[in-house]
Order: sequence, then structure tokens, then C-alpha cells
Amino acid sequence: MKITVTVDQPTGDFQDKLLALLAEHAATVEIDTTWTIERAERYYRSLPARARRIVKEAAIRDGYVPAEELRDNPDDSLRGHSGALSRALTRGATRGDWPDTMTPPIEPQGPGFGKVVGYRMPDNLVGTFFTAIKNTDASGAIDPHDINDAADKLQALGDAYNAPIPKRTKSKES
Repeated sequence: MKITVTVDQPTGDFQDKLLALLAEHAATVEIDTTWTIERAERYYRSLPARARRIVKEAAIRDGYVPAEELRDNPDDSLRGHSGALSRALTRGATRGDWPDTMTPPIEPQGPGFGKVVGYRMPDNLVGTFFTAIKNTDASGAIDPHDINDAADKLQALGDAYNAPIPKRTKSKES
């Protein structure tokens, strides 16, 4: 028997009772840690732009993106990218978007401590994330929790709205 339960914004009392019931039957409870398209969309939308590029490039390239494809200049560092990927995973678990036991959808690849040589997405996730990215990019949706992305889009809109109107030049015939 398989039972799926989704509870949006439970009251504290209900949540306590549900968790107690689940704890009582913990031996038979299995947590769904599958990356679905919906979960992948939420994860992708929650990433900052640089980390989003890593996930997108990996999905487009059948699961692996070499570091040199992510650097605009050969000497550019990819430092900090992995942190954003793991923070988004933790944030999603905290918000209840997925269980805290979800496996990261993408991992840095390298010789150990030091420079990253690329990022790998498991083969079984490439199709899911490719579809999620296509859906997200087509809708123009942003994560409401990502204030930086929202601010960037508002700034672009404001810049377009406040752009100076080009002056008309008089033609020689006038």
C-alpha cells in the first residue's frame, strides 16, 4: 500500500499529531526523495544566476559540464558555486518543498580539495531537470523567496520604462 500525504500550512497542533503518528509507524514509513519536475523547478528557481547556469548547462550537456564552459575568462574562479547549490537544497527542505534527505541533483567534480574541473548531474535526473528548466525559462517564473532575482527583474523593467526616448532627427526633405 502506498499513501501520499501533502499538507500545506498545517497548524502546529495538527503537525504535532501527524508527526507523532508517523513516528509510531516509522518502521513502515518511506519518505519520497524522488526528484520530480515540480521539485526540480522549485530548486532551479531558487538558485542564484551563476548556480542556475551550472544546473542548466549540465542538463543541456547530458549530465556533465566542464568548468571551462562555465568560466567567462580562463582565470575566473568557480569558488562559491557549490555553496549556493547546497544552500538551495537546504532552504527547500526547510520550507517543506522536499524532504531533508534529498540527494543533491548536481555535484562538483575535481581531484579533491581545490579547483573544480566540472559538475555532474546523475543520468537519471537529466531529463527531469531539462524539462523543469525548459518549463521555468518559458514561464519567466522566479522564486518568490529569491529577492535578488526579483530585484534584477524589477531593475530591468524600470530601466526599460525609464529609458530615454530617442530624439527624432529631421530628414533633409523637411
